[in-house]
Amino acid sequence: MMTLDDSLLALGSCIAGTGILASGLLALLFRHPGAPRWTRPEIVPMLLCVPVTAMIGLGLGYTAYGLHQIVNGYGDPLGLLVLAAVLIVLALLWRGLRIRQRLNDYAATSDSGASGTPAAEPTLAAGEEPPARDRAAGLPGTLA
Repeated sequence: MMTLDDSLLALGSCIAGTGILASGLLALLFRHPGAPRWTRPEIVPMLLCVPVTAMIGLGLGYTAYGLHQIVNGYGDPLGLLVLAAVLIVLALLWRGLRIRQRLNDYAATSDSGASGTPAAEPTLAAGEEPPARDRAAGLPGTLA
């Protein structure tokens, strides 16, 4: 019969898996180019990260405690099956939702529209002096 100590491994792995999946889904929400207006202020993602981080930490703590009990011979090794099942389901959901690919697509979309950074450093014509602000700042490629 499983006791509370035995079920902590299963409970912890489920909590941690849910937290990891929630962090991926929140990243999709906040990185989406057409995200709702309420996601724009920076305080909103910061405030949502606190409970998700706490959930992952609590779950990993329970998992570590459950693994410690099994290693010391007090726990039920069947709890490892729940841990393996959570890892498999988490990997399948992560791949099924294509979270990494979507985040890369969002980053590529936002980078393609960004301008203002030159692709190469401007070069000076022969005999041309760099602007005074560059000389004073000691930027590379300038005469100091």
